[in-house]
Amino acid sequence: MASSVTAQSVLENISVDHLECSICTNRFRQPKLLDCLHSFCLQCIQELRQSQDPSGTKLTCPLCRRETMLKGSGVADLPNNFAFSALVEEVTMQEKLLEGQGSDIKCQACDEENQATSRCMKCDHFLCQECQKAHGRMTVMKSHKIYTLTQLRSGKIVYKSKLRDEVPKCCKHPDQNLNVYCNSCEQVICTTCSVLYHAQHSLTGLPEAVEKCKKKVTEMVKKSESITTEFGTTIEETSKSCKELETMFAKTQKKISKKAQQEIKKLQQEITKLKQEVAKIQKEITKIQKEEKKLLKETDMIYKDQLKAFEAVHATNRKEVTQTEHKLEEVKQLMNQASCYEILELQQKLLHNLSELTGKQPEQVHDKLTFMDFEEGERSLGRLILEEEPQAAAKQSLRPARSCVKEKWELKTEVKSFKRAFIKHVAALSNKTILALSQTTPILAIVHGTSNTLFTVAIPNSHQQRIPIPQRLQINGLTNDMKCIAVSKDNKLLALDGRLVKVFNKQHQLLHQFTPGRGSDSKPTCLAVDDSNLIAVGYEGMDKISLHNPDGSLIRRLPAPMINDYLTIYNYHLIYTTRLTKRLVCVDYYGASVFSVDMTSNMQRDGLPSGVCCDSDGSIYVAVVGRYPTGDILHYSPDGKYIGCVIKDCGHPCGMTFTSDGDLVVAAEKSVQVYYRM
Repeated sequence: MASSVTAQSVLENISVDHLECSICTNRFRQPKLLDCLHSFCLQCIQELRQSQDPSGTKLTCPLCRRETMLKGSGVADLPNNFAFSALVEEVTMQEKLLEGQGSDIKCQACDEENQATSRCMKCDHFLCQECQKAHGRMTVMKSHKIYTLTQLRSGKIVYKSKLRDEVPKCCKHPDQNLNVYCNSCEQVICTTCSVLYHAQHSLTGLPEAVEKCKKKVTEMVKKSESITTEFGTTIEETSKSCKELETMFAKTQKKISKKAQQEIKKLQQEITKLKQEVAKIQKEITKIQKEEKKLLKETDMIYKDQLKAFEAVHATNRKEVTQTEHKLEEVKQLMNQASCYEILELQQKLLHNLSELTGKQPEQVHDKLTFMDFEEGERSLGRLILEEEPQAAAKQSLRPARSCVKEKWELKTEVKSFKRAFIKHVAALSNKTILALSQTTPILAIVHGTSNTLFTVAIPNSHQQRIPIPQRLQINGLTNDMKCIAVSKDNKLLALDGRLVKVFNKQHQLLHQFTPGRGSDSKPTCLAVDDSNLIAVGYEGMDKISLHNPDGSLIRRLPAPMINDYLTIYNYHLIYTTRLTKRLVCVDYYGASVFSVDMTSNMQRDGLPSGVCCDSDGSIYVAVVGRYPTGDILHYSPDGKYIGCVIKDCGHPCGMTFTSDGDLVVAAEKSVQVYYRM
């Protein structure tokens, strides 16, 4: 019983695999550490180098194929893995003690070959009773720790290798310990080296340097673990999509066969009624059967190709997860077992390996690969559909747009009662109420502080009614860092508040929030929401748009060169303006360019495009800021063709939106203007 307890106490933190060299399959002898954090015996690495390239400066790891640069004396200069050496010594000693229960262990301090009864941990010797008494009588040995073999076997006293307490010596000053860490050179040095060669460098004590190193490694381990979680989530989602494909595949085959059988049945009834046309009908039956066979074969081939894509993604992601888990286990094992000197010496290798893990991203399966359907035809069985065709979007695109006719707009009302306001964004609710976001100007912010505020404005039914007075809107959960607002079809308020997107219900209660960007440099500057409540967020400086589900989960990231503060969505297209290059840009939900229009010739020489919005038929309206205080509204067709200037001299137009009645609302910095089409 004591033997099993002892073995468990010694081996509880390490498996047999960690004590054995992967090359010779024996326990480690003088283990050396490669850049990939794999360890091998010194002799095994020397033989490995001879088999690879004896005169080369690179060594390829036989486990992961990662290359390690050799310096100085080559293999001999590789870092020692003292942690593994200490573990091998400790386990070997414990095994020796356990095996010794059935045989005599002799005294190593005298020549009488007396049976050993204890062990001096200082001298590293087994002692008989007489030698143990001699230890007690000698002054210099009275402080030595001596434990009985019974204590060592029971596991109450665990043998600890001296290698763990060994302090490395300086290679330039062998009589001095390594006790200072140079941050500039990233190495452990002695006191003499710190004065002679590192006087102008940033120096730190070993305890502080070790804590900093452990903190960095811990942070990178957390990031790597989160990446592993992301891989796991992707694998689950891919499995779900694969099941959806299988369901679609079965339904499609069933539809094809059902339609084929229906047609065959009809034609067979015609044979009964019109025997003289039997040959013709039989020919048609054969044609349909061939068409069915062809469609089923084509469906099966497409299904197998798509299934291969899923399997490939599965395999890649599983491989990445396995490699990441193995690497994290190696890092954790090293951090648990290595000394502070080893941790600092290996700091860069550890952080480099973990940095590679955090940069990985799971491979995704394109959404199109999960869709398959069959559409019946009139003169044939029908056709396969391999990409979802939104009927609503298709019908909208067929509607005649006001893209070839110059329009005339008139001012319906202008609301000016905003104190120290800088109205940049507006959004319209279905009840003819406008939400206006005011942002403090830089000059006023110095005097009064930042105060970004939401106002509500009730739009009158006609231009003859009294001008409404804006009401300040207090919403719990919003801060002074609001940049942009939008309203969904079901009147939910979306606010870009700092780095967060916050979603509120009709009663202005916070439903949920999410962080759309990734990383500390990700600063969102604009957002928009489509008719399906999909949310798009743009990032100035990063030239990106991220597309999200209503719950905030990421669908994909798209390139958006030169995007600034304004973005709108129409018919699965993302439309934005660029100040620097003065362009009107449109991309689809997969990042493919639809058009990119140079607006320079359509506006004043010093004009800059700002806000953009679309009406119900896809016509595009762009606000252009000219020489203060003038500004214009330009009209473009849904495919980006310039039609004309529809509103001139409207102050300093910024964000724009349309009401449910088709009125155009313009945020003109010092006022909110509402226009109606003549």
